[in-house]
Amino acid sequence: MATTSFLYHSLGLVGYRHLSTEYGGGKLTHHVERASGKRNCGECGALRPFITLDGRFQRTFLALPVGRKRQEVVLHGHIQVCSKCGARGREPIPFADGKARFLRALNRLIVDLCGITTMKYVAQYLGVGWDLVKDVFKAHLEKRHRKRKLRQVRYLAVDEFATHKGNRYMTVAVYLETGEILHAHEGKDAAALIPVLQRLKRAGVPLKAVAMDMSDAYSKAVREVYGEEVDVVHDTFHVVALASKAIDDTRKDMVRELQGEERKAIKGTRFLLLKGLESLKESSMSRLMALMELNEPLYKAYLLKEDLRMFWSLPDAEAGKTFLDEWTTEARAVGNRHFMRLADTLNSHRPGLLAYFKHRISTGPLEGLNNKIKVLKRQAYGYRDMAFFKLRLYFLHETSVLMPG
Repeated sequence: MATTSFLYHSLGLVGYRHLSTEYGGGKLTHHVERASGKRNCGECGALRPFITLDGRFQRTFLALPVGRKRQEVVLHGHIQVCSKCGARGREPIPFADGKARFLRALNRLIVDLCGITTMKYVAQYLGVGWDLVKDVFKAHLEKRHRKRKLRQVRYLAVDEFATHKGNRYMTVAVYLETGEILHAHEGKDAAALIPVLQRLKRAGVPLKAVAMDMSDAYSKAVREVYGEEVDVVHDTFHVVALASKAIDDTRKDMVRELQGEERKAIKGTRFLLLKGLESLKESSMSRLMALMELNEPLYKAYLLKEDLRMFWSLPDAEAGKTFLDEWTTEARAVGNRHFMRLADTLNSHRPGLLAYFKHRISTGPLEGLNNKIKVLKRQAYGYRDMAFFKLRLYFLHETSVLMPG
């Protein structure tokens, strides 16, 4: 049978007296009232000697479930009059927040469950509405985000991802040392990144470099806020992706222009050409060699793509500068318009490429988070509440494999 001690230890009802418990309708209902010696004024905090009772009220609160059974607490409350401050009103209810119809203990359980499963399943398990679960979890994340302090952020990674179909994007900035998303903002222009940079600068954070793709917008944002004080580091993955696109465009041109056996041999080699040399199996290597003997321009394009990947294994910026000089000269010499355009792009972003050897950072951790973001969006069937979505992003690094949504 339920007792005052049971309600204290299981539901956190401190200072309340157990009156009775009813069993029926698939639920347990506990009736409680405030212990007389624990009364206080909700306005001035005055204790029992200043309190007189002047009426009654009753409220029902949802409590933690017992197994699969619903559990409720019915408060038999009193209207109080304080002789110290003159306030008259309902007694304070310390086990619930404001006008909430559930116990704080249930609030904590909802937050814990949202960390290991979806909000939909939390709502089903507790027998409450999805909106209630979402509101509780959102309030918890907002409270934590307000208390979040900027650490000694030295390195950021910046990238964008699609939030909806139709070219709608969001920019995210990740603290590379911890993997935390510090900032999320709609858009992929300079205005989407500037707020977090300004916040970091105001806080006196010792930011050293920002890893990004070769987006002029993000570089502009860094220069606008920090000038030359903070380095821009162009990301490995995005540069290699440009080289892969150049060889794929070369292959497409040849498929359109060539005829006969040569065209047949080149068509369908897309993934073969995009793979790194070290990843090719023996059968793929033989096929690649045969293709190269058949088409020398494609062979040269493939070598350029593979050579560029060696840039990030060089020992220092001086070696990187020499490498870029030689690679861009060779890329222009082969007469391939796609690689000539790539050579111009690399030359125009040379400082950001060479800055890698000073800081050796990339957006790699952010690429991993992008997969979590995709799962989060898929499980949530899209977010209408963008503020809530951003809060979820700020704590995504803590999320388990089965991500709530």
